[in-house]
Order: sequence, then C-alpha cells, then structure tokens
Amino acid sequence: MIKNAVKKIIDMEWFARMMEVLDHRSDNRMTELGMLSQAFEFIKINEVCGDYLEFGLWRGKTFGYAHRMKHRYRRQDMKLWGFDSFQGLPDTGAHPDNIWYKGQFACSRPEFESILKSRGIRSCEYELVEGFYSESLNDATRRRLAGRKAAIVYIDCDLYDSTVEVLDFIQPYLVNGSIICFDDFYNYRADPEQGEQKALSDFLQKESDICFIPYMAYAPLGKSFICRRK
Repeated sequence: MIKNAVKKIIDMEWFARMMEVLDHRSDNRMTELGMLSQAFEFIKINEVCGDYLEFGLWRGKTFGYAHRMKHRYRRQDMKLWGFDSFQGLPDTGAHPDNIWYKGQFACSRPEFESILKSRGIRSCEYELVEGFYSESLNDATRRRLAGRKAAIVYIDCDLYDSTVEVLDFIQPYLVNGSIICFDDFYNYRADPEQGEQKALSDFLQKESDICFIPYMAYAPLGKSFICRRK
C-alpha cells in the first residue's frame, strides 16, 4: 500500500513537471514553425498555388521548416527558393535602436548546402540565389523565376534597404492569397519609421493595386500578411 502511494506521488510529480515543461515551451508565442504551419494550412484550404521564397537564410532553420511543411501538406509542385548573400548582412548604417552589424549571420553557401543535406533536403527540391539583393535580384533571376508564382514569402532581411529591394522584386509573383511573413517586423523597438515596417509602408504607398491584410503575429518580432490585388 505504501509502495503504491509512493508511486502515485512520483507519477503526479512527473506529470506536474511535464506540464511545466510544456508551459515553458508555449508561454512565449507562436514560433516560426507554427507560423509556417498556419501559412501552409491557409494556402491548402484556399488552393493558393505557387512556390516558397525565403530572403535571408542564415543556417536554414526556417527554410528547413518550410521543407517539412511542403512534405506534410504534399506540395510536390512547390519549389523552395532561397536568397542570401552567404556573407552576412551588408553595411547596416547608423540608425536609432540598431542592433545589427556588417557581416552578421554569415554562413557560406557550401556550409549552408551541407546543413540542408544533413536534414534530408535534396538539392532538386530547392534553388539558391546568391548575392546581396542589390545585385542578385536582377533580370537574370527573374528569368529563372519565369512563370512561377509565390504562395508563401518569408522575409528575414532585418534592414530597411534590403526589405525594399525584396518587396520590389516579389511584387510580380504575388497572387491573391499569398502569405508574406516578416521575421523582424517589430524590431527597432517597433518603430514604424525603421526596418521592415517602414519598408512595407513605403511599398504599399507606391503599389496602389496591392493591399496587405494583417494575418498573424508570431515569435517575438514577426508579423504576417495576406496579399490581395485590387
């Protein structure tokens, strides 16, 4: 009887500990993985066709999440596109509340491809576009994307100038229902006159035929939108 009572106490302590662990995992926010899971569910329900485009890859965490969701939702038609300098951030300039520096998030292309291979991501499933956006988002890259559309775009550019270049580039590929995720939308202490927030505001003022419907906030700084063409 005493033995059973001790076992019951141990079981209760184990259960309480497990609940504590789960609480710590979920009490902060919906993660990047959760955001991409919702995005893939959205495009499935709404039958949004197109590829996955990610700008700012670092070591491939979210790129790997997208690959997982592609297979979970059986999007065999979807190509994963990754855009990165593989040299880290460009010159970040002097801005209020800036936490970035030149060369931050550097990961060489061979190292990045090795990481993808270790995660079971085959080279035939993705395309990489190497270079700083001011140079790589050019006519040659547009020819590579000829006939493609963007179902999900993940923007992890951190900087205003880089985000402007990305938004200008993706505009022709956006369709009704495209999901656009900004990984650092609330950076710079959520100052709307800096970073990704300002880049989006300036883009929407210029592109009067497009509107972005607020969708979900995620992680500590992220915000997503649904594209609608007027």
